[in-house]
Amino acid sequence: MISAVARTSMRSRAVARVARSDHFHSPNGMHLPFDTQKGGFKFLYWGSCAFFSSLPVIAAWWQMRKGNGNTSY
Repeated sequence: MISAVARTSMRSRAVARVARSDHFHSPNGMHLPFDTQKGGFKFLYWGSCAFFSSLPVIAAWWQMRKGNGNTSY
């Protein structure tokens, strides 16, 4: 005998499988909350990726530049 919890999980898995099928797929990123077809989107995207990935290097440089507190800015 299958418990109520097992039957519920089986039912939800079947619904999720239908929702992930290609029938619900939107072309050209229309499912995103921003417009990917604008001209400056790729520059904004790659610029923000480069900036946020360089933040640890900038923070390490800042800490090493600071030294032991003898440097005046």
